[in-house]
Amino acid sequence: MSDFALTEPRQHRRRWLAAPIKLALGCLIVVLASTGATAVFILEQVHTVVQDLRVNVPLRVDRKVLAHDYYGGPETLLLVGDDWRPATRYYRHAVPHLANEMLVVRIDPSRPYISMMSIPRELWVPIATPHGEVGPTRLNAAYTGGLTYLLETIKQVTGLSINHVIVATFGRFETAIDELGCVYATVDERYYHDNADGGQQYQNIDLQPGYQCLNGGEAEQFVSYRHTDTSQIRDARDQAFLLDVKNQYGPELAGNIGKFEKVFGQTVQTDPGLDSSTEILNLANLLISAAGLRVRQVPFQASPLPNGDLTATPQQIQQSVHNFLAGGSPPPTRQTVALAHKVGRRGARGGLPLTPTLASNLSAEKAAAASTPFTAEFPRVQDLAGSAFAVAPHCTTQVQTCVRDYLIHAPDGKPYPIYVEVFSAGQLGQFYDVQGTSWTDAPLFANPNQSVRVGKRTCELFYVAAHLSTVAWREYGAVYWVHNTLSDAVGNG
Repeated sequence: MSDFALTEPRQHRRRWLAAPIKLALGCLIVVLASTGATAVFILEQVHTVVQDLRVNVPLRVDRKVLAHDYYGGPETLLLVGDDWRPATRYYRHAVPHLANEMLVVRIDPSRPYISMMSIPRELWVPIATPHGEVGPTRLNAAYTGGLTYLLETIKQVTGLSINHVIVATFGRFETAIDELGCVYATVDERYYHDNADGGQQYQNIDLQPGYQCLNGGEAEQFVSYRHTDTSQIRDARDQAFLLDVKNQYGPELAGNIGKFEKVFGQTVQTDPGLDSSTEILNLANLLISAAGLRVRQVPFQASPLPNGDLTATPQQIQQSVHNFLAGGSPPPTRQTVALAHKVGRRGARGGLPLTPTLASNLSAEKAAAASTPFTAEFPRVQDLAGSAFAVAPHCTTQVQTCVRDYLIHAPDGKPYPIYVEVFSAGQLGQFYDVQGTSWTDAPLFANPNQSVRVGKRTCELFYVAAHLSTVAWREYGAVYWVHNTLSDAVGNG
């Protein structure tokens, strides 16, 4: 391992990718919903908001396919990423308008969460061709028939009524992130592909693992990657990034709303309904009533096909929609506290299937982090399912885990040492991380859901719905944490 290495911001050419587009859309809704002060600003400056949204021409959509919203009532928003791409060296023919990402967001003040669910683009459903023939194909192909047909198809497949639709086109995501500054996010593993190496040709990517500040180009690479994992993992990656944006920028909105408003207003197109002050006011009041609610990620239940696409039974779709609309239970406080007392009292390992870390790996890990200027901690046990999978091909070390030490810069520019160790959870695309840093007030550690005593340590618990996402503790003048996989595959214990 080398000494601390700061990854300098890299310049990337703009790419026509839709996964980043969806993230820009999600940022607009999820970040705005994070604080009531933001919505109050919208109420006071509604005409300015409308003007910023009018930077782009309103979408062409039949109003009859949109559900009527009413003052104070819940709303379901559809966020679409337009996957049109011109012919390039990687795409010999221009890609038609496909809905590469379809994210539904449910804001219901009567529920304890804002729900967010990605409808898989690869989901096979009956789609009518331009010639009138109906046959099974990917759901995203419905967008070739126009936005109205896409909304009708989603209604037919899921039964969901959409109040408003927001679309972003082309490569504006990178610019939006750069104008915000950066986003502190966890890159769960080593992502690398270079077309110069030969083989399959697709978007280049070069990201090191760990919690870090992603600029626009790096964020674009991270959320648009879709080659060595599953559709569910890709959706989880996108939604995790959204939550990172919310956690970082939500508290700052009151003083910077004008900046956010212009950035996202120039990034998206909306249905004609959001081109009026009345509809904006309805949405703003809804955001006020939902202020402070946590965002709940809802997986769409589906089964893989041999070609990598997805299929879902009516029962799976019905259950997914029910979970999306009905919300969920709060974090399992009593269960977690009981487990903490059990572990602290008996030295037990809870209910997780764990196995001891090999002594040779522990020695290699300590050697790799020898230059870290604070005490580095490494787990003596690891997930049993992933213990047989070496992650060395994803890293620069030759041990079963990946250890990287580097610097992370706070918003004021101050550098802090940090290290990360990557572990496999034994499933495709599932990696969890163990980290430590002397930056004890990083955005990641703001507002834990719980604090529990485990032995001599006080652990801070962070949930996504009922799943533990991060467990952190502080000692030796540093903060250490375990970060779950993108889809929270490691159980709560």
